[in-house]
Amino acid sequence: MMFFNLNFLKRLSKGGSLLLLLFYFGGCISDGNQQQWTGLTMGTTYQVKITHHPMSEKEVTAIKHKVDSTLVEVNRQMSTYDPQSEISRFNDFRDTVAFPVSREFNMVVKEAIAVSRLSGQTFDITVGPLVDLWGFGKKGSRQSPPAEKEIRKLMDRIGIENLRTVDGNALKKKIPALNVDLSAIAKGYGVDAVAARLENAGCENYMVEIGGEVRTRGLNASGEAWKIGIDSPGLSSLPGEDIRMILALQDVAVATSGDYRNYFEYDGKIFSHTIDPSTGRPVVHDLASTTVVAKNCMKADALATALMVMGKDRGLTFIESVKDVEALFITRRGKDHFDVFQSSGFKQYVFK
Repeated sequence: MMFFNLNFLKRLSKGGSLLLLLFYFGGCISDGNQQQWTGLTMGTTYQVKITHHPMSEKEVTAIKHKVDSTLVEVNRQMSTYDPQSEISRFNDFRDTVAFPVSREFNMVVKEAIAVSRLSGQTFDITVGPLVDLWGFGKKGSRQSPPAEKEIRKLMDRIGIENLRTVDGNALKKKIPALNVDLSAIAKGYGVDAVAARLENAGCENYMVEIGGEVRTRGLNASGEAWKIGIDSPGLSSLPGEDIRMILALQDVAVATSGDYRNYFEYDGKIFSHTIDPSTGRPVVHDLASTTVVAKNCMKADALATALMVMGKDRGLTFIESVKDVEALFITRRGKDHFDVFQSSGFKQYVFK
């Protein structure tokens, strides 16, 4: 059994607000009707629960190995912290000719471009240099805003319109210095990839979670829909400290983005890690978190970020136009008071 201190958990939970009820850390646990295990991946934690699928210890070990292999491969493809990953090599490639990538990497980029177009470019996987500049990336934190000239300089190096996919699993840059960061969609893809592994193994009832992004199928161990808790977006609260709502989910995915796990405060203002691609600055509205329910987790993950950029009013209007997607919006009044808004079909997922 592995144990983590609360400060470590807070760092791992940056940006998300989903808390899996009955969350455990450590090795495999089995009670006859449910097998579950947790671990570390993609800079955060992951959890798998499989129910109503009797397995021997050997079979559980085999599935766990397949899941871990899948997650290792996702990291090898999409981690900007690995200098040898596909994404790092693509970012280091300073040319505009086609750059070969794996089928999976290409698929995720295609989805990112599709969500960008759908959302009016509020979702943009090229804003990584600005995320770093504002102190929310791998280059370390900061306690005050960067200079205007630094922002303007980097604005010339971003823009998802400067990236395109090429037949045969390749990518092209229009700007040689263009960088890609898939952190706002890769966890969702990882969840979907693990779910596919479980289904290939014959599992019909499961829950997969990576860093708060979740996909469910079938029923939990009690024969009910999977229960997922959503935190209130308190700036100083830890995951699970204040549950705002519980969702009952079956055969859908859910992802959350928020401003309260990764931010700094300067001159009485909060600067969150969510960067508006149109300004190069953190968003300035009162939306504290968004939770998106969709058929797959990759889309839910990307749309949650897009909605955080849009804000509540624009986001609500937008999400009503997207088929098979619902969303929850939590806005902030002061630091500790919140208002909750839902798209027209979200109530079907609220546990009562």
